[in-house]
Amino acid sequence: MSFRSLSRGLRTLTGVLVVVFVLGVLAIAPVIPIMVAAADTVDTTREQLIDRPPLPEDLPVAAEISTVHEASGEPIAELSGVERREPVDLAQVPQVLIDAVLAIEDDEFFEHNGVNHQSVLRAAARNLAAGGIEEGASTITQQYVKMTLLGPEQTMDRKLHEVVWAVELEQRLDKHDILERYLNAVYLGDGVYGVGTAAQHYFNKPVGELTLAEAAALAGAIQAPSTTNPVANPEAATSRRDLVLRQMRAQGRIEPEEAEEAMDEELVLDVQEEEVAEPFWIDYVKRLIYDEAMTLQPGLQEAIGETRQERVDALFEGGLRIHTTLDPALHSQANETLAAYLDDPENDPLGSIITVEHDTGALRALALGPRQFGPCPEDLDDDEPCLTTQVNPAMPDAGGSGRQSGSAFKPFVAAAALADGFDRDEEYDSPSGEPIEECGEVGQDYEPRNFDDADAGEIDLVEAMQRSNNVYFVKLARDVGVERVVEVAREHGLVASPSLDGFGSRSCSIALGTAEIFPLEMAAGYGVWANEGVYCAPYLIERVEDRFGEVLYEHEDRCERVVDEDVAQEMRSLLQEPVSSDGTAPVVGSQVENARGKTGTTQNFVDAWFVGYAGPYSTAAWIGFEQPTPLTDITIGGTYHDRVTGGAVPAPMWADYMAAILD
Repeated sequence: MSFRSLSRGLRTLTGVLVVVFVLGVLAIAPVIPIMVAAADTVDTTREQLIDRPPLPEDLPVAAEISTVHEASGEPIAELSGVERREPVDLAQVPQVLIDAVLAIEDDEFFEHNGVNHQSVLRAAARNLAAGGIEEGASTITQQYVKMTLLGPEQTMDRKLHEVVWAVELEQRLDKHDILERYLNAVYLGDGVYGVGTAAQHYFNKPVGELTLAEAAALAGAIQAPSTTNPVANPEAATSRRDLVLRQMRAQGRIEPEEAEEAMDEELVLDVQEEEVAEPFWIDYVKRLIYDEAMTLQPGLQEAIGETRQERVDALFEGGLRIHTTLDPALHSQANETLAAYLDDPENDPLGSIITVEHDTGALRALALGPRQFGPCPEDLDDDEPCLTTQVNPAMPDAGGSGRQSGSAFKPFVAAAALADGFDRDEEYDSPSGEPIEECGEVGQDYEPRNFDDADAGEIDLVEAMQRSNNVYFVKLARDVGVERVVEVAREHGLVASPSLDGFGSRSCSIALGTAEIFPLEMAAGYGVWANEGVYCAPYLIERVEDRFGEVLYEHEDRCERVVDEDVAQEMRSLLQEPVSSDGTAPVVGSQVENARGKTGTTQNFVDAWFVGYAGPYSTAAWIGFEQPTPLTDITIGGTYHDRVTGGAVPAPMWADYMAAILD
């Protein structure tokens, strides 16, 4: 055995012996000389003396805040669970903070080997007198082992474990690495972990800009963070700060006048509460990653973690960088336009503007209002309205079940007909209220009515699309086949609407948009015709990187041809009609160049839509109350409506928005 090995073993055993003495387990003392003689390494000491497993090979990585980014890469939100952490390199930590922490927590950190034997002996007398462990003497290394590997319980077994692992850790890592890990792991109160996060949270500045007084206040919170952090108890925080400053002065780390000047300073906070920008978007992004019920992006969850808990841990503690498709310019314009039409969260209906880039499927804007995202306050009076919502009717798996699309569904009937060989010259007589054979329940007449009971006579597909004639499209759906219409709608991306499965061969009302559809899928479905017959599945998350920049997931476009190009071309031609001067949405044609689209108004005026496309974007605009209620005898945005149609509010809203983003 070499002298160096024996010396190393003796140092380790000395630390263990001191702790054993403190804990009152002196029965082990007689065997210590034998162990010293045999000990060649700390591993031998550990195994033969106190039978402890080795320090884990993979040390835990400190939890780190994840960030969500918009399309250009700029961050828009931070995600954290109970623990908020934003790690920093030791080089970013100012010397004044390092000195403050060492002064109050471990002034001999750079001298000991993981256990400070003298400190343990000083605490021993007090603990023996008290008959139990009342005072600790843990070094920074021991504290790090306890907080990341063992836990807080005060037992003899845990303390022995802590000591041995602290010595092992010092043999594996250098002092600066241990100090950096400690400073990023330590709890500093108010849900904040690590000095970098604490500097931003309490003082709204990078850790490198902390003053002496601020650094001392953070160091002072380490011992009892829940009761001495600056938010919970400013007086206690100030008292602890001053204690740290006196320790720094006594140890020669600062000059006496520096200490006095810092103690004279008032503890001024600039607390930064966590705010979530774009809450509807962020909520959806989070659940796409961890919630197995979310199916919009296949393969995403598997790339992040096998289990829900693994994905939750990665999302809130793993330092993920989540790059999304959100276009801030389009999204801001969508919110601005929506607010111009719907500005009263107590009385106005909900509305949404949702935009998809039709040749990729990228979701570029998602505006919902006028209610803000969030739960209803618990202290609401019984007669007080809730002005928030956690339901996002525009998106699948967001609390809603879709909304009836009314006449905005008619283009899918037309697409099915054209795909099956019908042409635009197909004519039907279309009197309002006429019983239609082979539709409705057997034995009962099905008598659809046209808007305002208009009787258009014999018309073709072009005129029917322009006028949004109900009877025509009911007859067309019957002749194409309801099941075929459902099939084509599914091919166009209307896959999250379970109500479509309930339409049988006689359910001709499907032509009038009685199925509940999500605005996202309506926008993507219309994008097929703009994209030459190719459907691109919508998505929100472009790429996910881990904390080291390694790509965990990268979206691959899911695009496929669902109708022939000639069908798509015919559909583009047909969808000129509703936005023409004689159509149901002339405001769109007059404001937006090369726009195509269709209005939608449901039975009893419960929902109103305009869906269409122009340029590279396909957009759905929708309004309706969260609890379906007729939009009749109502004032919206200062304008009275005896009844709201797709052409009355959604169409001009769509036109204003699209004109602005395409300008």
